Amino acid sequence: MMKKGWMMLGTALLAGALLGGCTEKDLVGLSGDEMIEKVVHAETKPASYYAEGVMKMWSDDKLSHTMHIKEWVDGETGRKRTETEENGNISYAVNDGTNITIYEKETGTAYSMNVSAMGQQPEQTQKQMLVNQLERLRDSHDVDMMGQKELHEQEVIHIKLTPKEEGTLSISSEYWVDPKTWMIVKVISTYGDEKSEMVYDPIQYDPEFSEDTFVIDIPKEVDVKDLNDLAQRSEVSLEEAEQALGQPFLQDMNGELELSRIEMYSSSGAVGRNEVTLYYINNDKVEVSLTVFNAPDENVDNTLLPDESKVEVRGTEGSYMKSIRNISWTENGLRYSIMGENEEWTMERLQAWAKELKLSN
Repeated sequence: MMKKGWMMLGTALLAGALLGGCTEKDLVGLSGDEMIEKVVHAETKPASYYAEGVMKMWSDDKLSHTMHIKEWVDGETGRKRTETEENGNISYAVNDGTNITIYEKETGTAYSMNVSAMGQQPEQTQKQMLVNQLERLRDSHDVDMMGQKELHEQEVIHIKLTPKEEGTLSISSEYWVDPKTWMIVKVISTYGDEKSEMVYDPIQYDPEFSEDTFVIDIPKEVDVKDLNDLAQRSEVSLEEAEQALGQPFLQDMNGELELSRIEMYSSSGAVGRNEVTLYYINNDKVEVSLTVFNAPDENVDNTLLPDESKVEVRGTEGSYMKSIRNISWTENGLRYSIMGENEEWTMERLQAWAKELKLSN
């Protein structure tokens, strides 16, 4: 159930996404596809705001989590501060444009990660992340404009995402959006027997930030660990990838697609591992990616997600997720995952491509 809970949490936190450049009259009455295209091509000026919110999560109709959230966002610089509180446990997170710092007060733990050299493009705003999700789900979900509503004494636009078929990624989401600022002020998501709700109230736009707003006061006795040391992503050669996994692994050898690059994600700790991803391109665009890591041998949650179904992959049992065009299976101690980047990658094509994979030697 844990992986469903994290997916619900991620979906709920998208309530912080910002849209811009569209007016209310531009969107009411549009189809889902027309609405997405309108937002995709809209010019966006990220808003600055202070907001307070409450996020609730239910499992099997029972309230499991209630989290109180405070957010400070500087739209001009991209700086952000978030404070969360649940059952008296308070956590702080700040992105000051150079470093991301996280501090958990009750446990006395703190982490920091330098992000200035990560090559993040300024247009990758929270708005863009939400748009990316809408574009990925538009094939498997109906996107409906439900009209204009009133929420917390302000006019909002109600948007609903519903799975087109039973068994597709069953995240049913509803968004209530301020058409003036295009900030999502409320979102409800349902995923199997899990449900989440995030509501922002109040919201103050264009607040004044002090010099200390985007600084966390961490006690001197707390050891701030470097997240760059705990988890690292780098581009590697095939030989380095095989060495990290301890053995050769399957890859595409037929030459129809070009291997663009190989990335390795390395993490430490109790669940640390090396994870290798190969990106195959056609006409300079990623067509499909292949991810490989050493298969865990215990404490694995094998519960299928609502979107997952059992399928045969290379003569063994695997799983398929239609909405994200992904198949996974385990072979010779390695866990493989193939993800198609466009709608042409059907389950049958993914299976056929997997069948042709070969060891490098």
